[in-house]
Amino acid sequence: MNHPHLLVLAVDQRPWLTQALYSHTSPATADQRAAICRGKHMVLDGLLAAVESGTVDRASAAILVDATLGPGVAERARALGVTVSMPLERAGREIYEDEPDDVGSHLAYHQPDLAKVLVRYNPEGDREANELQLRRLKQTARLAHDAGSRFLFELLVPPTPAQEAAAGDHAVFDEKIRPGLILRGMEEISAKVPVDVWKLEHLGAESGAEASYAAAVQLAAAGGGECILLGAGAPGPVVDGWLADAARSGFTGFAIGRSIWWEAMRDLLAGTVDHGTAVNRVAEQYARFVSTFQRQAAPVEDVAVAGSGS
Repeated sequence: MNHPHLLVLAVDQRPWLTQALYSHTSPATADQRAAICRGKHMVLDGLLAAVESGTVDRASAAILVDATLGPGVAERARALGVTVSMPLERAGREIYEDEPDDVGSHLAYHQPDLAKVLVRYNPEGDREANELQLRRLKQTARLAHDAGSRFLFELLVPPTPAQEAAAGDHAVFDEKIRPGLILRGMEEISAKVPVDVWKLEHLGAESGAEASYAAAVQLAAAGGGECILLGAGAPGPVVDGWLADAARSGFTGFAIGRSIWWEAMRDLLAGTVDHGTAVNRVAEQYARFVSTFQRQAAPVEDVAVAGSGS
C-alpha cells in the first residue's frame, strides 16, 4: 500500500506578507486583513483548480494556512478533501514561542491534519536558547499528538557570526556548511522532540548533495518520520533543481509558497489581474512543481500515523 506524497502549498505568511504588500510591519488594518484573506482564498482556489483539472492528486494536495490572515481557508480546504496544516509559532521570533498561548484549545477547535512549527535552530548556536526551544517544542509536539495532528517541524539554520565569517559568502554557507548543520540539528532535536514531518531547507545543489538528502531521510525514518522540502521563495528553476535531488533521495513531498503565489496575489490585490487569472497562475505554478517532483520521486511506502510510539 502506498502513502500519498505530501504536496503542500504554503500560504501561512503573516508579518512578512503585510510588509511585502503594504510596506509596514505593524498590524494590518481591517481593510488590509480583508484583502489578504481574499488573496489566501484565491491561493486555495488555485490549488483546487489544479486538483480538479486532474494534474494534482487530491490525496496528495495540502495547504498550509493560518487562521489570523486566512480565516475560513482551512475550513474550505478540509470540506473539499484537502489536507490541512496550520502554524503554531509566533512569527518572527528568534527563539520559538507558541501562538496562540493555548495551543491545546486552538488545535481542538481547528483540528489540522498537521500542526506546524517554524524553528530557528543552529547546533553551534546559543546552547541555552537551543535547550529552551527543545523544552517548549516537546510540549507543543505532545499537544499536537494529543489533538490527533501530525507534528510538522520546519527547521531553519541561520549562520552564527563565526560561521558567517568562516564562509565569507552566504552562498558558500548554504552549499558547504548548512547541510551538515541541518543533519546535526535533526539528530539533536529528534532525541528530545517526536517529529512526524521534517520541512527542510535545501541540502546543497552541487555534486554529492543527494547524499545529504538521503542522510536526512534516514534520520527522519529512524523516528518514524519523513522529509519534505521547503521552497524558500527561490526562483522556479532553482527550486526545480532542489526538488529533483530531494525526490530522488526519498523526500516525500514539498512545502512551497511564495514561489507559487506571490506574483499572482500581489497583482490581484493591486487590481491588475482578476480573480480567475490569478487562480490560473497559481494552479499552473503549483502543478509545475508537482510535476517536477513526481517525475523523480518513487512511491512512498505507508508510514505510521502520528502519535504511534511517541
